[in-house]
Amino acid sequence: MSLHPRYARPRSAAQAVDLMSQLSAGATVIAGGQELMPHMNYGRLMPSVYVDINALPELRGMQEVGDAVSIGALTVHRELQREPLVMRSLPLLAAAAAAVGGGRQVHNRGTLGGNVVAMHPLYDILPPLLALGAEAEILDPAGSRRVPLAALLTETRHGLGSTALMLRVWVRSMSPRAGWAYEKLKVTDGSYGSANAAAVVTMEGRRLTGVRVVIGAVADKPIDASAALRPLLGRAFDERMARDIETTCAALVKNPLDDQQGQAEWRRAMAGVVARRAVAAAVAQVDARGGGSGT
Repeated sequence: MSLHPRYARPRSAAQAVDLMSQLSAGATVIAGGQELMPHMNYGRLMPSVYVDINALPELRGMQEVGDAVSIGALTVHRELQREPLVMRSLPLLAAAAAAVGGGRQVHNRGTLGGNVVAMHPLYDILPPLLALGAEAEILDPAGSRRVPLAALLTETRHGLGSTALMLRVWVRSMSPRAGWAYEKLKVTDGSYGSANAAAVVTMEGRRLTGVRVVIGAVADKPIDASAALRPLLGRAFDERMARDIETTCAALVKNPLDDQQGQAEWRRAMAGVVARRAVAAAVAQVDARGGGSGT
């Protein structure tokens, strides 16, 4: 391998995908660099070709399309925190972006696409996107397609970062009547999370009519607890339900992470704690508005 890596700056997404499909396995996509640079600094990754995608217009911008919001993959965390469209239509995502650690550098350089494609278990953006049922728009040599973000967690042939690019993320706008919350436990203010949870609820009076909860930072992939919590629908939210949520969500963590952010059994227990807190905060939000209904 050459000691001097090559640099490519394609002018369109199609050109980038064509270039990536022709290059060797040593080619690496670079955008914000927040995931890539630490691996290089520790000698874990030595690309032979950098494919810089920062100039690609197809990966930029945010817009409302019908009842959904389209967000370019190059959108940085600071934009997610401050963009009025996101704050109005996807407040859960804005809140999670604000919870990203690492300070201003990460907030101003880390991208939505990089956060999703890396699928790092401790990152903050995937849980809220999964709770909101987001889709990814992907371009590969065969053309563009939209894929449920949840499918990318198990699909092994998506080719993202090697022969395919994530162009945009599509998220249906949240109902103004829904309650939502993002809860995160962390060792220090700027550190990765030890456990986090994104929750979206709908209610009729005090009764839960809809609940989506996705837990992160406790296993190698986010855990969607929504189906497991479905038996709670129709019940009034109270202390008993809160305990049931905590117990159910903790039991879903079969192989908890064990690292400097926390030991395995503690992480399993904290998965239940953040889930309970997130649902309770989402319910309190609905209550503060005088109750509600809708999705």
